Amino acid sequence: MLVGRELRKIQEEHPDIEVEEIDVVANPLKSWQDGIRMIPTLVRGEQKLSGIFLSAKEIRDFLAIP
Repeated sequence: MLVGRELRKIQEEHPDIEVEEIDVVANPLKSWQDGIRMIPTLVRGEQKLSGIFLSAKEIRDFLAIP
């Protein structure tokens, strides 16, 4: 999955970035409460980025990573 690969690359470049992965199948209530309606969804503060095909640029722009 592109999102997972890109997040791992970003974490290698910026080890201070924290990534929490929520398994929506195992935790459907938490996912729903957190506003997760689509997989994948990235959350940064109150902002969310969802999409079936998120590009590396979209992910980095959302996280404000050059």
